[in-house]
Amino acid sequence: MKIDKDAAATIIRHEAKSSKPPDPKWVKKVEKLSQLCAEGVSCTHIAFLGTSILAKSVSRNADLFAIKPDHEPDNPNSYSARSLCHGVLVPLSAELGFNIGVTGREPLNNQPYFRMTRLGDDTPVHRGARAAFDYMVSLIQELDKLKNENDARKALRAFIAVRSKHQPRYSDYDEKAVLTPDRLVAVITAFVKENSEGGRRAQAIVAGLLDVFAGTDRVDSGRINDPSRHYPGDVCIRSAVNKDAWEKAFEVRDKPVSENDVHIFGKKCVDMGVREVSVVMVSEKQQRLNEQALTDWAYGFGIGMTLFHGWSEFVNQVLFWSSEAKPLAANQVLRLIHERLVSVEASPESVSRWQTLISGEKK
Repeated sequence: MKIDKDAAATIIRHEAKSSKPPDPKWVKKVEKLSQLCAEGVSCTHIAFLGTSILAKSVSRNADLFAIKPDHEPDNPNSYSARSLCHGVLVPLSAELGFNIGVTGREPLNNQPYFRMTRLGDDTPVHRGARAAFDYMVSLIQELDKLKNENDARKALRAFIAVRSKHQPRYSDYDEKAVLTPDRLVAVITAFVKENSEGGRRAQAIVAGLLDVFAGTDRVDSGRINDPSRHYPGDVCIRSAVNKDAWEKAFEVRDKPVSENDVHIFGKKCVDMGVREVSVVMVSEKQQRLNEQALTDWAYGFGIGMTLFHGWSEFVNQVLFWSSEAKPLAANQVLRLIHERLVSVEASPESVSRWQTLISGEKK
């Protein structure tokens, strides 16, 4: 079965703009799945549920378990869940402002859906995602029994309504904020100390600072929990000569780091061809490491190793090496950190808190 993508898009737009109240039963179900995903390790199941509801909204005959037609060529009701998700649900969720749990272009390229031949084929599921996955399958079973598209569209309306509430909406950056370099260090320290948010705050700050030094086109900062094979460090600077090569890699830790942690990070950079590496250690509980021993170890692999203990060292070094004078660079970085907080998917509360802290420093 080939799901008509134009029809699917029309249905999503219609239900997103509908003045009819969402079905309260489906609202509770989508909320429950959202909660289970938030408590687990994967939110991809939200995108899969949305895709399944959309397929049933277009055709009541869609077999919601036969999600890969190549594996069931004799099943006339099989459909490509991946294609429908990528081609319709992803772009429309961005346009209309409802969150489908993940931000990538190809949500169903994630596990366990990437390996599945059919929903229910016993593909292994991460233990931390099992509760959400099992509950999602129970909802698919319920959807699969629906006899008409209108009932599915009620579920779709509820899905859009619930997930619209889960869409982060960020406050605007205040261009009037002004900080001296010393106050910038104090604000950054307080901001990270009050809530790590899984390392997002510290990573966004390091990326924003490096933006003012190397430029946003050369600084890469992956989302938290991105596959580590893609980047040698949490924040990386690409070569100005060869954009496919890494010039520097930074590991950012707001928890105590051991010398073994530094060894592991350094070895990974060696394996990925990075010659200049750094560890930014900002935990108040961080013990001073043996820098000479670690430097000597790094030289043995032909790489440079720089350790930063605390924010003051790192902030002042980056501001000094930026192309602007430190007072100007300190204020440029406020906006860049704001943008990096958004890009690493920090919570709206974090972005708002950053805005509040820097606004309190107005002159």
